[in-house]
Amino acid sequence: MPRRRNKNAWTPNQIVAYRIHEARRMRGWTQEQAAAELEPYLGAKLSTASFSAIERSFAGGRIRQFNADEILALSRGFRLPIGWFFTPPPVFEKIDISTPDAKGGGWEPLLLIDAILGNPDTLPEWEEALRLWSVSPGRMRIYDDGRIEDLGREMEDVHDGIDTFVKARARVRLGELLGDVDQAKEVLAGLADLLGELDDVLTDADEPT
Repeated sequence: MPRRRNKNAWTPNQIVAYRIHEARRMRGWTQEQAAAELEPYLGAKLSTASFSAIERSFAGGRIRQFNADEILALSRGFRLPIGWFFTPPPVFEKIDISTPDAKGGGWEPLLLIDAILGNPDTLPEWEEALRLWSVSPGRMRIYDDGRIEDLGREMEDVHDGIDTFVKARARVRLGELLGDVDQAKEVLAGLADLLGELDDVLTDADEPT
């Protein structure tokens, strides 16, 4: 579990509000346009005042509480994955995650990343649930002469999605530890060279003079 820190902390609902603001700006929509795009999925049109209140809620306004139906509607309306809306601000913003068990402090943003992308402790159960969801009943073909052919089972390959999440989380951890991939390669190459030099020194030291 990430360590607790006493810095500026937002609730998950504030993170969602922040991402709504970012999604609208990214799409180049006014608040009125965004409300119109979301209307079919929400079942009602947000007023400009309501939309403005949502976007203010991450920056000190009254915190808007979102439910699962609204999160799905946001994903469909903005055409972004649900994980987008729970992605913390960039690390330089120094925003922590406020939860009831933080007791007034905040958890490192990796808490949310783990919740979105999973980790070795949580992925096996999800992968099994996806496997069971994707299995369809066996298909049979009956011919005119009475022969029966088992056509096997159709199963969508949902494991590719799991692999994508695992790789995404690995990139996040890599960025935290070593920077981006290119920087990581340089660091690791430098370490390999240094270990080679140390090995040469130790080998020379072991040889009789």
